[in-house]
Amino acid sequence: MKISSKILEGEVKAVPSKSYAHRALICAALSQGVSTIYFDKTSEDIEATISCLEELGASVKRYLNRVEIRGITLGEFPKINVRESGSTFRFLLPISTVLYESIEFIGEGRLPDRPIAELIEVLKANGVEFDRDRLPFRTHGKFKAGKYELVGNVSSQYISGILMAASIMNEKSELKLTSSLESKNYVDMTLQVMKEFGAKVSFKDDVYKILPTGYKSRKYRVEGDWSNAAFFLVAGALGGKISMSDLNVESLQGDRKILDILRDFGAEVEMGNRVTIEPKFRKNIEVDLKDVPDLLPILSVLATSVNGGVSKFYNGGRLRLKESDRLSSTAEMIRNLGGKVEERESELLVYGTSGLSGGEVDSYNDHRIAMASSIASIISGGEIYLSGASAVNKSYPKFYEDFKKLGGEYEL
Repeated sequence: MKISSKILEGEVKAVPSKSYAHRALICAALSQGVSTIYFDKTSEDIEATISCLEELGASVKRYLNRVEIRGITLGEFPKINVRESGSTFRFLLPISTVLYESIEFIGEGRLPDRPIAELIEVLKANGVEFDRDRLPFRTHGKFKAGKYELVGNVSSQYISGILMAASIMNEKSELKLTSSLESKNYVDMTLQVMKEFGAKVSFKDDVYKILPTGYKSRKYRVEGDWSNAAFFLVAGALGGKISMSDLNVESLQGDRKILDILRDFGAEVEMGNRVTIEPKFRKNIEVDLKDVPDLLPILSVLATSVNGGVSKFYNGGRLRLKESDRLSSTAEMIRNLGGKVEERESELLVYGTSGLSGGEVDSYNDHRIAMASSIASIISGGEIYLSGASAVNKSYPKFYEDFKKLGGEYEL
């Protein structure tokens, strides 16, 4: 894909939150009766969750702006293809082993190489056997209620998966965190959705206590996605004035922090029925990635637009285990586009070079690298040639439609 250098300006609607959609779809499938989940755009990851829930025994009907889900009816030995969705995998592994005595999991892309050891150890200690410790594998035995221990600084998705699973067990369970919790917002989102579907969970002194209440069917509307909105909000700070609707400014989503970061950068930020961003001045920023790791690629592009100085992004070690080694792929993106960056073990230093020069970029099949590279065209002196642009389908299939709507130009 060849992307021309153009200022983006105008208004778009935020796509539904992938994180909330995963959680709501799963809680609905674990409920008795029929739930209606309202969202008007899907993605490859959301479709992975829906197909896995259907394989587990849920009945799903799709409509233009919603899906209707009838709770799971247990069937024969399921074979679950989680595709490349880490969320789908880590959520459904503990849940499915509560439901089924035996199950097969397969995955695609880089997912089989992404970490899962700590979650598997909890399951092994509580009734589940595995024929191997990485995808593809088969399980035998059911995940039992009990008292679990789990580190909190590897993957919040492990914690979310166990919490959602424990609610459908036949006895009360407890989950103790043995380290500080990173990406806490994502666990808070899980608890919020669980409680809205009738689950009862408490948290005190690093221990979650989950009652075996199950879930109740309901109607649920998925709010807008701050992680994907961040790309166009940054575009507003780099060029023209951009407004986005369907964003909850009081959301639990951690990437809502993009507004604070853009203020620190010097952009004009207005909040109301819409979030509006426009450029004012530019200065270097420092960002702790612990709770906002997904923002690194687009914030690195933002940082190159400053005239001089250096921006620092730290506590990003877990980014090496994403769809790509995202510290490395982000650094390569910036270098290939004419910027200057230093890559360290868990951080990036991005130098202000008053913009970029253009060049060739490989997305490494990482949706966030593809979208960040496209937004980089705003501050590039030359054209950008992007390989693997279709990676955006993982979370934002209509990204290039919205990009064009705001004035972006590209050729396939």
